Amino acid sequence: MKMQLTSILLLMGASFSMITGCNKHQEPVDTTITETFTTKTINKDGTLTWTGTFTATGGLKTSGTDVMNTRLTTDSSFCIVVLTAPNGTFTTHQNCSRPNMTGHWDIVSGTGIYMFLHGSGPLTMMFPPNVPIGVQVIETETGEIF
Repeated sequence: MKMQLTSILLLMGASFSMITGCNKHQEPVDTTITETFTTKTINKDGTLTWTGTFTATGGLKTSGTDVMNTRLTTDSSFCIVVLTAPNGTFTTHQNCSRPNMTGHWDIVSGTGIYMFLHGSGPLTMMFPPNVPIGVQVIETETGEIF
């Protein structure tokens, strides 16, 4: 009887630990991602490919390289950006208004330690002559990650 009671208590404890462990919710944390693109390629289909570097601060602290593929419309752009850091990659989708130089970003996927990373927020864009010589565009993305 004592052995059965001990087994039942261990099973209940293990079940409780698994359930509460699965229900942990991480609070959103403020972050800023600054992307500096130094090269631009115009593709045969009219899309643009930008390459450069990024630095993330706040809740996400990393840096690395990034590649942005951009489809332009009359006054807006849709971008898919792959940011590569030492411990994995994460991909953002961006919808931007070129006349306002503003937009919105969302993290849509990740690999490595970024596999379960989520986040979103507003962004701003700067183009020449408002960027250093040799830079094509600087994007600053602010928002929350979780």
